[in-house]
Amino acid sequence: MKISRTKKRLSNNVWYIPISVLAAVGLMFYLSSVLRAISMAGRYGLIEAEIPVVQVPIQDTGFKNFAEKGSETLSADTPLILLTRDAFFFGTVGAFAQDLTNVRNKFYIPHADGAPQLNRLAKDMERWMQEKAEETGKTRSRTVLFLPTEEIPMPIVIQCISGLRSSKLFDKVVVGGGLL
Repeated sequence: MKISRTKKRLSNNVWYIPISVLAAVGLMFYLSSVLRAISMAGRYGLIEAEIPVVQVPIQDTGFKNFAEKGSETLSADTPLILLTRDAFFFGTVGAFAQDLTNVRNKFYIPHADGAPQLNRLAKDMERWMQEKAEETGKTRSRTVLFLPTEEIPMPIVIQCISGLRSSKLFDKVVVGGGLL
């Protein structure tokens, strides 16, 4: 008869790792609650303290070093483009400021099937600006005021600004809103 030298296990399940982790977590929870109970004061109250407050102005060094110079002034002769749901209107700032309903000093370019006619606007504005420069003897303004009305979606406004910049008529497009 042979005697086996291996020990026989009493159980096939190994529970000692999860039980030891659970015991460690429980011990930490118990110790933290005991330490909190010991460190808390038994009575709450107000403590009077005087905190000195001194008003010191903040030194802004960036503001003193930065200066922007104006490159162009907007005047009554600056071109203005008004974008509505139905059409483009363009003219000078003075034409829109004096009488908005007067059609003799403004130009009208209707949209084709609801889409703005940017190419036609660029061609007509170039011709109008050339005639105006010859008539007044002043140089053409390289800045335009662009006023979309409230109901125009932002992607169409961005597309119009991009179209005006790519037409090479203007160096700067100033976007305004809430004026009309």
